[in-house]
Amino acid sequence: MTKETISIRIARPEDEAVLSALIAASYATLEDGRYDLSQLAKAQELMSKANPKLLASGTYFIAEIDGVAGACGGWTFEKPGSDEVEDGVAHIRHLATHPDYLRRGLARMLIERCLTEARAHGARLMRTQSTLPAERFYASAGFSRVGPIEVAMGPGVLLPAIEMELLL
Repeated sequence: MTKETISIRIARPEDEAVLSALIAASYATLEDGRYDLSQLAKAQELMSKANPKLLASGTYFIAEIDGVAGACGGWTFEKPGSDEVEDGVAHIRHLATHPDYLRRGLARMLIERCLTEARAHGARLMRTQSTLPAERFYASAGFSRVGPIEVAMGPGVLLPAIEMELLL
């Protein structure tokens, strides 16, 4: 059996098409009965694309297996959906794993990279807006549940989520 080579690199604007496909495939798995399907379909149209601002941030990453993008995610000091910054608080952003690459530790590696970098840049608290199915993953990574929230995905499109946080 050949050992896979896993690497993490900074995402670039030219990765947009590959990451949009990865994110769309990942978010297609959210149909597990926890969301209203019509609400989820509207939200998926808006959230299943790579964010150009994140791709240019230098804090958004791609986890690759043998050179193929298997997961992506990053962090910023800006709260998702705004330019709001709270001193010492960072946010996990747009974490997704392609269904073909689940359970290989890619998302965990990305979380660790984000936590390490955010700490080095002065963050004392990491927050995330978890999808309902991802709550267990974030809890296993040490995040605590703050409570339920609704994330505005676009005009009139709200998606139930769970706010979670981790002291750094």
